[in-house]
Amino acid sequence: MNFLRLNFLILSVFAAACGEKGDDTEGTPTGTTTTTDGGPTTGTTTDTSTDGTTAPTTGEPACVDPSLTDIGPSVEVTLRNDGATRLFLNLQEMCTSVLPIALRDASDVAVKINKDACENGCDAVLSGGCGCPAGCPPGQVVQLEPGGTFVTTWSGRVWNELTLPAECPMEGCEPQCFAAAQAPAGTYTVSARGLDALVDCEPCSCEPGPEGSCVFNGFAMGAEVVAEAELVYPTQTGVEVAFE
Repeated sequence: MNFLRLNFLILSVFAAACGEKGDDTEGTPTGTTTTTDGGPTTGTTTDTSTDGTTAPTTGEPACVDPSLTDIGPSVEVTLRNDGATRLFLNLQEMCTSVLPIALRDASDVAVKINKDACENGCDAVLSGGCGCPAGCPPGQVVQLEPGGTFVTTWSGRVWNELTLPAECPMEGCEPQCFAAAQAPAGTYTVSARGLDALVDCEPCSCEPGPEGSCVFNGFAMGAEVVAEAELVYPTQTGVEVAFE
């Protein structure tokens, strides 16, 4: 009797030990795998597809217009006539609408903010659309009364001249072109030219609004008055240029 009881106890202990070992195996988390370095994977993967969507870029192709579109901030420029006589400012030069202001950098070098119609952009050259327009639209001038103001806006864009590689498809265009770029931060001189005479206008005046200015067709010429002001860009987003 005691012998049978002893065998029963031994078998019970053996079965319990086997059951504990089986529980450990079934309890291993199913969402974790092991790697050769001994650490568990995190569940993330690296896309190694060759569809081009995840491949690193090596720079812009040489035959693409490098012009920027995200440019700014813009600057509001107020032109004020503090003198005693009416002034006129051109809004068109070389068959192209222009800002009635000019810009120089801290080294007193002219910064190109106006590009005329015959100075082709790189996009036009690459598409074979170079050259000058067939004709000019009527010119436009600002009439600025004594005490009056006229507001214009500079976007922060400058034009840089460059030469495209000879192998680019230009369909007979010259490789020189202009690309739009962001003006660098710095101190600039904003200048404007007021003139006292007109040509190609009929009538040769307009009725000023409450701000003391108006716009009509014509071209300004004659004796000039130059006004200047300092602009710290991009800290300043507004500047006033006064004619004395």
